[in-house]
Amino acid sequence: MPSVAPDASAPPTAPVAPEPAPSPPATRQAGERVSIPAGTLRAGSAPGTPSRRPSVEADLLEVPLPAFSIDRLPYPNDPAQPPRLAGSRAEAASLCEARGQRLCHELEWERACKGDGVAPFPTGETIDLGRCAADPSACASPTGVLALGVRAPEWTASDAEPRLARLDRTVVARGGDLDEPLAAHRCAARRAVAPEGQPLAFRCCAGSAPELDYPEVGAHRMFDDLDVDRATLRAALAGVPELAAYADAFELYDRDNALRALARGGATEADMQWELAPGPFAWSPSSGEQVWVLAGSSGDSTLLAALYPMPDGSFLHAASFIFAGETAPIAVLRTRVSRRELLWSACWGCAGESGVIRFDDEARIVIAQQ
Repeated sequence: MPSVAPDASAPPTAPVAPEPAPSPPATRQAGERVSIPAGTLRAGSAPGTPSRRPSVEADLLEVPLPAFSIDRLPYPNDPAQPPRLAGSRAEAASLCEARGQRLCHELEWERACKGDGVAPFPTGETIDLGRCAADPSACASPTGVLALGVRAPEWTASDAEPRLARLDRTVVARGGDLDEPLAAHRCAARRAVAPEGQPLAFRCCAGSAPELDYPEVGAHRMFDDLDVDRATLRAALAGVPELAAYADAFELYDRDNALRALARGGATEADMQWELAPGPFAWSPSSGEQVWVLAGSSGDSTLLAALYPMPDGSFLHAASFIFAGETAPIAVLRTRVSRRELLWSACWGCAGESGVIRFDDEARIVIAQQ
C-alpha cells in the first residue's frame, strides 16, 4: 500500500500532556487538632434567627478569645472510631486531662463552630445532618473542625448561669442529637444539662483556659417609649437594606396621627381596651429580645416597621408592612397582658385595615393584616 506523506503546510501537532490523576482525598489521622488564633467571637445569634432563644443567646456581642487548639473530631478524636460518650462532665474532663489537655469552654466551642463569621451552622446557612453523620469531613466548620455536635450534644467546661440553668441542670452543653431539630445544631444554641447521668460526647482543648463568662443578655422593660428625632430614625432606616428606599422622606407618625386612625373608624382612645402608643417605642416580646416599633409616611406611602437594635448601633430588619401609594395614619396598641402581640390599625374596625405585630413560635416578628 502506498504511503501518504504528511502535509508539510500543516503546523506541527503539539504533544498532549496526560490528564493528571485526581488527588486522593485527604486521609484524616487520629489525634488531629485545629489551632485557632486569638480573635473576636461574635457570640450568640442575630435577632430573628429562626428558633433562637433570646433569653439565653447574646445578640452577636463581641468577645475577645485567646488562641487555643481543639480536637478536630469528638473524643477519642479518631476517624476510625465512633465518638465516646462520657456519663458525666467530670469523666470527660478527666479523659482530657489524661492527655495533657482540658475540656473546652463553651465560647471556644462556638468560635470553633463559627470562626470569624456569624453563620447559624458550622457549614453556613444550612446543614445536612445525615451527610455530616455519614462523612464528618463533609461537615467542616470555617476553622476546619468537624462534626460539631452532630450525633450528640457535647460537654463543655462552662457552668450555666441562672437564666439558663434549671433545677439540677447546671452545666452547659453544645450541639444536639442526630434526631433533634436543626435549631439544636446551631453554633449559638445553648442548653443546660445535669453534670452527670446523661452520656454526652466531648472534645478536648489546649492552651490557657479563658477566664470568661458568657456575655450578659440583658433585661428590657416590656415597653419603653423612644425619645428619638427624625434624623435618627431616617439613619436607622437607611442602614436596613429592606427599608432604605423609604429613609430619606420618612416622617414619623405621632399621637395625633394615631387618634386620626381610630377616628377613621369612628372610635376614640376611650374605646380602647389596650394602651395607645404615643409614638415610636421599644418592645420586649420575650426576655432578652428588644424591637423598635415605628410608623410613618415616606413620600406617597405608609410604613409600619419593626427593627432590631444591635450592640454596634446598627439595626436589622425584623418585619415591615407598607401601604404603597397611600398615606394612612397608623395607630399601634399594646398591653402587658399580651407580651408577644401588638395591634395596629389604619382605620379602627374597618375591614382589611388592621392587624397584629406578633412574636411567633420561631422567635420571629411577623406583621399580619386582618
